[in-house]
Amino acid sequence: MAALRAQCCSALQAFSPDLAAWGDRFLTMHDIEQWPVEWHLPWWLGQELRLSEDLWGALTTCNLLGLGYVRLQDHLAEETTAAGLSPGRQAVLAGLFNEAALAGLAQLFGGAPEFWRWRSGYMAAWLAALLEDGPPLSQPAALWQEPELLRLADRGAPLKITAAGACLLAGRAELRPLVEQALDHLLTAQVLLDHIDDWREDLAQGRANVLVAYASDLPQERQHVEANQRRVLALLMLGDPGGYWQHVRRHLARAGALAEAIPCAGLARFIAAQADDADLAWRRLIAAARGQLAGAVGQLLGQPAG
Repeated sequence: MAALRAQCCSALQAFSPDLAAWGDRFLTMHDIEQWPVEWHLPWWLGQELRLSEDLWGALTTCNLLGLGYVRLQDHLAEETTAAGLSPGRQAVLAGLFNEAALAGLAQLFGGAPEFWRWRSGYMAAWLAALLEDGPPLSQPAALWQEPELLRLADRGAPLKITAAGACLLAGRAELRPLVEQALDHLLTAQVLLDHIDDWREDLAQGRANVLVAYASDLPQERQHVEANQRRVLALLMLGDPGGYWQHVRRHLARAGALAEAIPCAGLARFIAAQADDADLAWRRLIAAARGQLAGAVGQLLGQPAG
């Protein structure tokens, strides 16, 4: 990890020595624990596709730089801060990450027009997802079908850039659709998991949240915050009758099956571990909600009558 971070820092310094330190600080905040797939995916694919260490290392560097750009742009779109930067400096740093990533990709794929077509498609999907972060995510659960849920994966579409590139470098472009589908299902599950973790904060900040949409058909607007909170807690206390968790499990299972079909053992192992961890966390969340309900009922029954 230290060697890959050093490569990223060197790439940033080539464009702006003054901003490279900020970029390195940002990457330090997004280490392997924070970004397990982003750090590992080119290596996992490289091992299976027999790419040299130089090649999968260069792909990882491009991946981290490109996703640094994406994450900074996400912060700007959400009007949140990253690494203590002002919005203006954040925008400049995002541009630096993007230029460094493009320079690295040009060295690897300068003469491969198909790669640049794929990249344009992934970036267009991500930009469209940024624009529609609102009403589509807050629509009632009855309107959410599998195609709509899979659109959540577009929020992580840039992750596919170097994955597709690894297939091309290995002369195995026919594997790209399988890799893309596996990542779509994994990314969809991860967005759904993030919305479980963030639902309280999302409600407080006025951001659309899919779990809230499954719990309540009320608009996700400020005047309905308390009612939506109660409905999410009710969903958890009742054990998720709307089937939100079944969507998470189904997408993780599909992602795992596709990873095995590629085959990509590292990605398959990661998905299996994430599924186990997520199931445990979900059971704890349900138990905590039911415990909260039991405590509230006990407190109520313990009060003197009248």
